Amino acid sequence: MRDTVKIPDPVRVACEVCLNGIPASEARHAEAGDYVMHFCGLGCYQVWREHCVDNQ
Repeated sequence: MRDTVKIPDPVRVACEVCLNGIPASEARHAEAGDYVMHFCGLGCYQVWREHCVDNQ
């Protein structure tokens, strides 16, 4: 009988806008200072940018 090899789930991070869990390897990120923010896609990045960056 053959043993089944389990592949571990990828490391997941939370999108900064919608908080959905996304694999770290698939996350888009913006680096600011000493930290990295993750976004699940361009839509969430644009929402974050409109509310957080453009209003400064």
